[in-house]
Amino acid sequence: MECSEKLGQNFVHFIGPFPQFVTGDPETVKDVLTSKICLSKDYITYGGLYHALGEGLLTIQAKGWQQHRKFMEPGFKFSKIVGFLPVFNRRMPGLFEKMDKCNAMQDSYNILVYCREFTIGITGETMMGRDLDKSPTVNVNYYSELIAGIMEYMSEITLNVLYQPKLILKLADLTVFRKQRKVLEFLQKEIDETYRYYSSDCGTDPQYLDTADNVVAKYINEAISNNIIDRKLAITSIMHLFGAAFETTSSTIYFTILMLAMHPEYQEKAYTEICELFSDNDKGEFEMTYQDISQLNYLDMFIKETMRVFPTVPLFARKVCGGDLSLSNGMVIPDGQEIVLNTYNLHRNKSVWGPQANIFNPDNFLPSNVAKRHPYAFVPFSKGIRFCIGMRYAELSIRVAMAKLIKRYKFSTTAKVEDLVLYNHISLQLSKYPPIMLTVGSGSSSDSSSKRGVGK
Repeated sequence: MECSEKLGQNFVHFIGPFPQFVTGDPETVKDVLTSKICLSKDYITYGGLYHALGEGLLTIQAKGWQQHRKFMEPGFKFSKIVGFLPVFNRRMPGLFEKMDKCNAMQDSYNILVYCREFTIGITGETMMGRDLDKSPTVNVNYYSELIAGIMEYMSEITLNVLYQPKLILKLADLTVFRKQRKVLEFLQKEIDETYRYYSSDCGTDPQYLDTADNVVAKYINEAISNNIIDRKLAITSIMHLFGAAFETTSSTIYFTILMLAMHPEYQEKAYTEICELFSDNDKGEFEMTYQDISQLNYLDMFIKETMRVFPTVPLFARKVCGGDLSLSNGMVIPDGQEIVLNTYNLHRNKSVWGPQANIFNPDNFLPSNVAKRHPYAFVPFSKGIRFCIGMRYAELSIRVAMAKLIKRYKFSTTAKVEDLVLYNHISLQLSKYPPIMLTVGSGSSSDSSSKRGVGK
């Protein structure tokens, strides 16, 4: 961020002796994300993820990625994801139960924890066909704690220069990170057991769902059976999906709640729109369909603006492989060079978003404003050839969660956007979580009690 302010949206910096070309310019971002020679990823940025989880969907290189993605895509067809909506709806009461008890929180980190648990619950059902709360060994809460610990481990070995030498990292795994390595072994075993369950005649284990015919793990398991993919890669790919969903979906829900609390006038607009569609006094217990989601235009704008100002993946990278890359501005990036796409700076680029780029404003996503803007100015899920396979999944699950949360709660806070301090992590996180107040069942306008019912 500091380099961008001094040097502009295209610059080079060094990680030790290794140069990285960094960009927050939308045309350059387009050049990179639409190039067939920019499908690989470099160890400098992705070494920590590769070391922790192994080769998988997020780290696999160009040719291998194309083959791997091909057999995973059936599980992420739009029709399949729409079929997951009942799961998203069914999991919300569990989130309500925990958030109902929040009231006034001086530290809203627990809200993020609850969002993570919700995300793990829906991911367990849709990715693996398992209700993790019915597991005989651990429940969703414990899974969430385990995966949060793994994300901290990956962040540390990615960003701390002490762990860049591979020998030191191996020694640290035997000492400092011994617990985290055991957790990874446990999670790999859990995923492997899921595949083995599907490979058998399937017993009567209550944690495995009868309606799990279309879950992602079943498609991957078919690829294992047909010798299209080896078992190790199949296990790590599900771990990659879990990690990605855990961070992106839960953090986006949290930051959306925080922006609602900080902008009551926008919260009122979103609430009014939802009440027009769901007028009953049900406190968010309505069942959402895809048709419902498609009608919530202001909510869509609000969530997109949250992902603009607070992209949960603040940067990602590509490596030029197979020849030099010629950019539209005349620059040439040499073969072998890593390119860092700075999503955070791209989304706040004043030459694209105007002088108020740092100000939260859902009107940035009015259709008329979107039409005037560069199509690669907003890339929360990447874009181009190697875009995020779970994009539609995340979009629908977030919108179901937020529509229900807004109908049920009024969010408020004394904190301001300028009070928020970010810190280095593989995902966007706060150094301190501000206070958030939740009021159950009381509306955000003077006459909203007739819509929401009696307050708590």
